This record gives sequence, C-alpha cells and structure tokens, in this order.
Amino acid sequence: MTNLSLRFAARSEIGKVRRNNEDAGYAAVDLLVVADGMGGHEAGELASAATIAAVVAAASNSIGADEVLNELADAVITSGEYIADVVSGNRDLAGMGTTMTVVALRGERIAMAHVGDSRAYVYRDGELQQMTKDHTFVQSLVDSGEITLEQAAVHPRRNLMMRAIDGIHAVEVDLSVRETRNGDRFLLCSDGLCGVIDSNQISECLSHDDLTQAVTLLIDAAMSAGAPDNITVIVADVVSDGIEIDPVLIGSAADSINQLRLPDVDFPDEGEVTVQVNDHVFLETGRRWLGPVLTTVGVIALAITGALWWLSNQWFVGVYEKTDVVAIFQGVPAGGMYRLVEISEIEANKLPDFERDQVYQTFESGDFPSADAAVKRLKLSADLCVLTPTTPGCPELTP
Repeated sequence: MTNLSLRFAARSEIGKVRRNNEDAGYAAVDLLVVADGMGGHEAGELASAATIAAVVAAASNSIGADEVLNELADAVITSGEYIADVVSGNRDLAGMGTTMTVVALRGERIAMAHVGDSRAYVYRDGELQQMTKDHTFVQSLVDSGEITLEQAAVHPRRNLMMRAIDGIHAVEVDLSVRETRNGDRFLLCSDGLCGVIDSNQISECLSHDDLTQAVTLLIDAAMSAGAPDNITVIVADVVSDGIEIDPVLIGSAADSINQLRLPDVDFPDEGEVTVQVNDHVFLETGRRWLGPVLTTVGVIALAITGALWWLSNQWFVGVYEKTDVVAIFQGVPAGGMYRLVEISEIEANKLPDFERDQVYQTFESGDFPSADAAVKRLKLSADLCVLTPTTPGCPELTP
C-alpha cells in the first residue's frame, strides 16, 4: 500500500461585508475540515468552532476509511450537543448552526462526510469535479428540474439551507468513500468562495502548481467578486512521500476567545496557536498565558486598540522554523507579536546567499500583496539556482 499524505495550504478571511468570521477550518496530513457557521446573534462562530473540534477528535480515533465514516457521523451528534449546551446557557443564541465538509485520508482512499453547502472538489488531470452536493433549497429545485444551475446561482433563496448541524434537529449526513491517488488536488471551501466565483475560475486557480499561490488566487478572486461572506479555502495535494507538517486551525476555531466561550470543548493542538482579539490576530507557542492576557485585555482594551490596529498592519517575510521554508507573517518579529499567514514551498537554504540572509533576518513588507510579491521574487531566485547552479551566490545543491 502506498503511503499517501496531504500537503496543504489553508486560509480564512472575513471578506468585505461581514463583521466577524463564522467560518472555521482544520488541515493536517490526513484530515481536512471546513465548517461555515450561521445565525444566532453572531454565534455561528461557536457552532463552526465546536464542530471542527468534534470532527478532529472523532477522526483521531479511527484507522480505516470505513471506520472513520462511523466516527464522523458520531461527530455530528457530538457537535450538535455542544451547540445545544451553548444555547441552553443563552437563549439569545438560539438559531445558530453550521455546515460541515470533511475529507479524511486513509491509505489510498478518502472518507467523506458532508452537511450543508460548503463544498469539496477534486482537481485531477486538469479536470475539476465537485464531490459534494449542496443541501440547499435551490439545489432541490435543480434536482427536480424546476430551475437550471445558472438560475440557482442568482436565485433570491439560494442561501436557504435544508440541512445543517444546529443541535435541535436530527441531521442526515452524506457519507462516502472513494479512491484517491498521488497527484490528486483537493479543495475544501465555504460558500464565500464557491458562491461567488464559478467552477471555471476555481479550476484556473487550482491549475497553479504552488499550493500557496492557488489559495491566494482563490481568495483574491472572491475578494474581486465583492466577498459578501466569509471565505475559507483549504487546498491539499495528495503526495506519495511521507511528510511532517504541523496541523493548522483557521478561522473561528483558531480564535482563543471562541475557545474560552466553549469550555467543555477540547480543541486540537497545532504547531502554532493563533490568538484573536477584536479581529486582530497574533501567534504564540503555548496557551498558559491566555487567561491573564485576556483578563488584561478586558481591563485595558481601549489602551491597546491602537497598538493592535498598528500590529495588524505590519507584515514581514521570514523563515518558518519548523520546516525552514520562506513564509509570510503579520505583526512584528520583536517580542513574538506576530502570526503565521502563509507558508511557501521555498526552502530557505536553497536561496542565494544574500536572499537567504535576508529571510533569516526577516524583512518588512508594507502589506500582504507586497509580501506575496517578495515571496514570488524569492522563488524566482531559488529556481534560477536550480537551473543555473553556477550563478554567483547560489548554494551547492546536492543531486
């Protein structure tokens, strides 16, 4: 049996209209999850975050593809119980719910679980295939032949959900197992992406070899289309070599305030912990400091608002130490007040001497597009060293 793994890139954005991010996501070498929270006095972020935690815990208890399906079905029940507990403590939150789309890699097969209108796609041999079916009112009209797909895209009730995890109603989960192979590329996304750009645009973005670039292009396309909703994107390649990449939480599941509001939920560990306060995010390597820090934030919130705003507008390019690759960070290197935003596939030790020294020392960028452009320039330099190893300054690359 081939030892397949998932190499991934993930990102979640609030968009241009929403006040907070109710999307959540998780990515690891054997598991991808997206959940899109909704409703309930801005408590959709709790529903999606709790569902991510339930799914990760369930998947970690299973071995085979068939076994994980049962665990994922149970995770829907568990997340529903989390949601019901939250609502029972605050009736103002009634009505909250979430979608759930999961891809779990087991051997040469993937197990899938799906509720709602977040989607999973596979991009294989240049062809895009949607692997999930939306549980929406307009999809039921399409299935019955009453409207076309084109009409569904602009239907006034296109956001009306027929299935969601809400802690009140029993929900039927779409469960399936299918074969996968080396070279497949998976996309999991919330409807903030697939609801605003079409399959041709998605396919074009996924055609780029670089995972980070593909994610960036997808996010940018949704932003250019108006970004009326939160946007969460996970792109993952099936690779045959065993890889070690820390799992990541994104969106509402990575928000420490949401985690504190769900004390009975056991959130998964990850390589870095993202802490979010008033939509500003920072990166730390542990959680013990969260209690006193958040208490302090509550006392002096007005005093730090300006500092948080300033930090959120600082960007730099440096090295992600766990894998020694070039990465984009938001914040400032001093004092650890930063968060990891995107990891590239550029190995720092394969850059020319000057550029390698630059990234290890870190260098500032005015905004994310500037940082992204700098990473592209670094990739060109690294590629040049591969094509022309005798270029002055290039490292000696072992065959």
